[in-house]
Amino acid sequence: MLTPSALPCLAKIPTVNVSAGCLHNCIYCYSKGYSNYPGDGNVTVFGNLAEKLSAELGRKRKLPYVVYFCPSCDPFQPIKEVLDCSFELMKLLLYKNIGVQFVTKGKIPQRFFELFSSHRDIVSGQIGIACVDDGIRKFLEPGAASIADRVENIRALTSPGIDITVRADPLIHGMTDSQMQIEELCGEIAKAGAKQLAVSYLFLRPAIKKNLESNISDKELLAKIIGHYKAGSRIKIGTSDSAGVVLPADIRDQLYERIRKTAHYFGISTHICGCKNNDIISESCHITKPRKNSCESYLFR
Repeated sequence: MLTPSALPCLAKIPTVNVSAGCLHNCIYCYSKGYSNYPGDGNVTVFGNLAEKLSAELGRKRKLPYVVYFCPSCDPFQPIKEVLDCSFELMKLLLYKNIGVQFVTKGKIPQRFFELFSSHRDIVSGQIGIACVDDGIRKFLEPGAASIADRVENIRALTSPGIDITVRADPLIHGMTDSQMQIEELCGEIAKAGAKQLAVSYLFLRPAIKKNLESNISDKELLAKIIGHYKAGSRIKIGTSDSAGVVLPADIRDQLYERIRKTAHYFGISTHICGCKNNDIISESCHITKPRKNSCESYLFR
């Protein structure tokens, strides 16, 4: 169950998926190109994961210091089976003093807040919000939680001191990144208690481009989104089959600098995803973090 991801930012810690497929149905989701993707609207929830994880941990000579949820789905999908599975796995890990890190665009139920608050020093997460316009959210992420629910996630997690970053990824040039939209985003998340923002623009893999073409009926809008990438370059992230086209480097440099300045005004530090911008930057988006009060940054302890 516990295997590092092929992505550089997740290569040093074990990750776990609770399902194949995701009901959030984000139209830009890279996992739709995976061979085991069950199709839009379908989710395969893996069974007996708590028992399997307990057995696997029992066989290890050294335990991982943290486990990441979930590189190919979302641990907080609006499905009872997914939520129950995520809760049991996270509780098992935290009770063994193994940290939990996650990224989500879902609504986190109250029982998770209570669990995380009791283990706040070994929990961290990223809440995905790229735009506070719920109409745009419904278009791009039709099955994901409302913006209001995600802002409440931030408030409920930061209040007891849990380490939370807002993840604006992907930003879509010309659709979610105007100066007004970035100001609205930073203002909203700052009021909720967020101090960190991870940012990256749409990374146009072939499967993502195909999915956009299938889901965007407005051909003028589609042409506008994809047109920005005509002068872009193709870069690889991790393995050779994880490649995509990025916005031109000079455009990204200007956009990221503008976002940094805006976020700084609201007291927010910005982290650019180095994996998907490795042609211009080497920093981390902090999708994973070292354990608090420790210099550990490796897979096992």
